[in-house]
Amino acid sequence: MRYFRPRRYLDNDVDDEMMELWWGDTARQGGEIRTYVMDDEDTEVVIGSKVAYDIVNSPLKDATGWANAPEGAKEFTILTSGGVMRRPALILKNEAGEYDRVAIYKNKKAEAPIAIIKKGEMVSNIIDDVTKKEVTKPACRSMKILELDPAGTQVRLWISNALDIANDMLWHPKTLFQEIVDNVGVVPPVSLIGGEDAELVREIFEPSWVQYNKWQADCMNYLIKEKGYEVVFSHLHNIDCAGHQLWHLAKTLPEWDYTDEKVYQGFIEKFYLQTDDYLGEFMHLLDEGWTILLVSDHGLIVGENVPPILGEYGGLNTKVMEELGYTVMKKDENGNSIREVDWEKTRAVQIRGNYIYINLKGRDKTGIVDPADKYALEEQIINDLYNYRDERSGRRVVGICLRNKDAVILGTHGPECGDIFFSIEEGHNRLHGDGISTSEGYHETSVSPIFVAAGPGIKAGFTTDRIIRQVDVAPSVSALLGLRFPAQCEGAPIYQIFTEEI
Repeated sequence: MRYFRPRRYLDNDVDDEMMELWWGDTARQGGEIRTYVMDDEDTEVVIGSKVAYDIVNSPLKDATGWANAPEGAKEFTILTSGGVMRRPALILKNEAGEYDRVAIYKNKKAEAPIAIIKKGEMVSNIIDDVTKKEVTKPACRSMKILELDPAGTQVRLWISNALDIANDMLWHPKTLFQEIVDNVGVVPPVSLIGGEDAELVREIFEPSWVQYNKWQADCMNYLIKEKGYEVVFSHLHNIDCAGHQLWHLAKTLPEWDYTDEKVYQGFIEKFYLQTDDYLGEFMHLLDEGWTILLVSDHGLIVGENVPPILGEYGGLNTKVMEELGYTVMKKDENGNSIREVDWEKTRAVQIRGNYIYINLKGRDKTGIVDPADKYALEEQIINDLYNYRDERSGRRVVGICLRNKDAVILGTHGPECGDIFFSIEEGHNRLHGDGISTSEGYHETSVSPIFVAAGPGIKAGFTTDRIIRQVDVAPSVSALLGLRFPAQCEGAPIYQIFTEEI
């Protein structure tokens, strides 16, 4: 018998059994660089598609010593909480004499199971205790049988991460949390495992979001119908989460030639279809006088080529900047770069997605570049980036490169931004964030966001030529609600789409 549950951390001291937010004593410490992106294995798309999880093997044998084990049942043991929590389980036969379900018990003396999982069904709202750091709390899980031999020789069971069912720290007012739990149900956990394993994407990742989406829609419809809410903002993260794990696999590249791009293109479409179902939960509101705005912060791209080690937002990008001679890494005894910058020789580093920072004297504690040389150094870096060619494709990989003062035209300037802003050229993009907002990719993908509006105050069947920006959403919502604009509003109402009444 084999079952598995997700782990996000390989460190023995930290796991996400019930999420770090539970205890709040592991606040992220800043101040130094902790992550270096030195080759393809360090990039988000590779790490994100190889999500770690625990695999536990347990003997499957005839049930003995049970208070209420059906005839023919076979037993195994489930371990959670790092092995601290043990739950006996049975595989059971149906009327035809075939094993088709798993029953999980608190102990062998219990008359009734904690949960019964039927083959082919994902079961959520399974409430059981979880222990971490000697603290035990009730938590919610989801489970699904991935494989169960009708003859009872083997079973594979997926067990989700656990969510604290009493944690109301993200709710306001606090009383709302318990009301939602009582009337809609506990928050169902979503799964983020799958990536390169198409079975896990199909059987776990995608259906776990279907369950969560329905819960969230039910929450908001409850608040509208029962609590009289007149304005609701909804944020759904399923497409984004899927994109970070799957999108790069929707084109078969040499580095990922062990996956089928058609399969992953199908997964992309599934996540959009489930989002369409989610939106369908609110279409009745249009008949009730509501106005609905559908917006996104960005799209996601299926890359045409394997991206260069430049523009990765998850850490300090070293490879290209090393090749160009601006970033110098310390070396081991064999002359190979180690994960530590030699600041005494480094003139510039590339970090935070699209930014390059000069190692400037008087500003940076490690600074070696004289401020008088900064302008000329920026020009040199910009020239080198435009001339840089990807070793695999032979093509230019940098699209736009600007000094901080010139990046004002893109809104990517200011004291917290880099000394140089750049974007990755189309064809070498990652999922999002390394290029400009008009970037397009394989399989008709685009990083551009969407904007759709319907209902009272909105022209019917109308398409505007205006370029709608994210900063235009807040003042447009304000105008629809008859409220003043936010004091620091940078955008303007999308008046072209409004009816005369507005």
